[in-house]
Amino acid sequence: MTIKNAANMGNAVARLMESEELNGEQLAFDLNISRQLGSHMKNDRRKMQQDIAKVSIQTYDNPEYITDVLHEFSEGYTSPVFRGKHIEQHRLSIEAYTIQELQEAISKMKEVCLAKPPTIISKEEREEIKALMEELLDGRGFIDNMLIQLQKDYGLSIKNCIKGLLPRWKAKGWLG
Repeated sequence: MTIKNAANMGNAVARLMESEELNGEQLAFDLNISRQLGSHMKNDRRKMQQDIAKVSIQTYDNPEYITDVLHEFSEGYTSPVFRGKHIEQHRLSIEAYTIQELQEAISKMKEVCLAKPPTIISKEEREEIKALMEELLDGRGFIDNMLIQLQKDYGLSIKNCIKGLLPRWKAKGWLG
């Protein structure tokens, strides 16, 4: 995976400013940039540079904005925010989709055999593994969007939850 050096983030910056009730002056102050640069980024006349993206993620604990930045800078490696017309931005709706997608992923995991060495699988088995990956990614996308919605609704920071879990993950030997 590569991290882009710069990306157009106008929509994400505009949504951030609206949700955080920021004016251009406050955004510029928070990110240590000129007001003009902030305006240019918001209107996609200038790309956001990687260093500014990093500062913005550290400064604003806004899960939709952070997800937008990570998705764009990682060239789609991370989940996007689901804002489509078939997704209601409500925790119960997102919860229902999350459960459905995770059940589909679990069903697919039960169907696909991963015991064979990757070097000897057939073309059909490879397609089944790809289908499994797609189901897992559907589930991951909805898990990520469920976490966004929970932070928005309940004010519980994803960042802080992860920081709190790190000692447990280390104790379980999941982290090096």
